Amino acid sequence: MTRKILLTLFLVINLYSKENKMQKIDTKSSALLLIEYQNEWLDEKSKLYSFMKDKKQFEDSIKNSKEALEYARKTGIKVIHIPLVLSDDYKEFGNGAKYGLRAVIPQVMTWQGDKKSFHKDFIPKDDEFVVSGRLGASGFAGSNLDSILRNNGIKTLYMTGFATNVCVESTFREAHDKGYNAIVINDATSSFTKEEKEFFLKNIVHHFGESISTKDFLNSKVNIDKKDIVKNFYKALKDKNIEKALSFVDENIEYLAVKESSPTLPELYGKYKGKKELMSFFSHLNEYYKTLNFDIQVIGEEENRVFVKGYLKYEILKNKEIYDTDFMVFIEFKNGLIKKYQFFKDSAFLEYLYNK
Repeated sequence: MTRKILLTLFLVINLYSKENKMQKIDTKSSALLLIEYQNEWLDEKSKLYSFMKDKKQFEDSIKNSKEALEYARKTGIKVIHIPLVLSDDYKEFGNGAKYGLRAVIPQVMTWQGDKKSFHKDFIPKDDEFVVSGRLGASGFAGSNLDSILRNNGIKTLYMTGFATNVCVESTFREAHDKGYNAIVINDATSSFTKEEKEFFLKNIVHHFGESISTKDFLNSKVNIDKKDIVKNFYKALKDKNIEKALSFVDENIEYLAVKESSPTLPELYGKYKGKKELMSFFSHLNEYYKTLNFDIQVIGEEENRVFVKGYLKYEILKNKEIYDTDFMVFIEFKNGLIKKYQFFKDSAFLEYLYNK
C-alpha cells in the first residue's frame, strides 16, 4: 500500500514538474527573432556556408529553425527577421578598421550581391517585421529593433540564427542588458564548430537568459488571444487575402456556411471540410456575393470557443438584390487554429438548435 502511495506521489510530482518547466508563451508580448537567414549562410555555394565545419549541427539547426518559424506563424507569435545588409563596398565600416568583423568581412568579401537576400525558405511575410539599419554583431547595433520591440509591447525574445557565438550571442547579451527576457532556441542556431556552440551554452547563457530546445518551443503552452485571431481572420477575408485567412485555420477545418446545402443559392451555402475545399469556396464567393457591411457587435470567449454576434449587409451579384441580417458564429479552436466554424443568419441558428 505504501509503495502504491509513493509511486502515485512520484507520478504527480513528475507531472507537476514537467508542467512547471513547460514554456508558457504570451503571444502578445513574445517574438521569434531570426538572425541572418540569408543566402550568405544558407546557400551551399556561399562562403560562410563553406566555413561551417560541423555540417550536421548546421543542417539540423536549419531544419529546426523552419519548424520554429512554422510554429510561430501558426500560433500568432510575432516574427522578427534580423538581416545584415551592407553596401558592396562596405563603406558603412569606414576604412580604418584593424580588428574584428569590420576588418574581416571586407577581407573575405562576404555579404555581396544576392548573398544579402533572404533565403527562399525564410522569406518574411507581409505581417512580419524586418529590422533595418543594423551595422554590428548584435541585432540591436544601429538598428530599429529596440523600437520595434517596445512599440509592440514585446518583452520575451526567442532567438535562432547564425552564428551562435557571434551574432546570436551579441544579440542575446544586449537583449538582457536592455531589459528583455532572452531565450535562445539552442538547436535552432549553429556555430562554426561544436566546441564554439557548447562553450556558449555551458558558460554564457546562464548569465543573460535561458536556453531551450526546439522541442520545448514546439510543446510550449501558448496563451493565444483567440479573439484577435478571429478578428484577423475576418480582416484577411475583407482584404480578399484568402491565403492569410487560411493561415488561421486548421488543416482539417469543418466549415458550415448557414446550412449544408441550398437549392436557391448553392454558391453561398454549404458544408466544407479541409483547407482545400474552403479555399475553393472563398475563391468563388466573390463572384456571387459582395459584402456591403460586416459589423461585429459582440465577441465572447470560453475555453477553446469563441462566439460572435453581428450584423451583415450584402448584395447578390447575379440579381443585384440587397439583403441584411443579424448573424451568429460559433468557432472552436485546436492548437491555436480555427478547427470548427459555424455561421448562422436569421433563423438558421434556431433551426440548428431545434434539429440538435
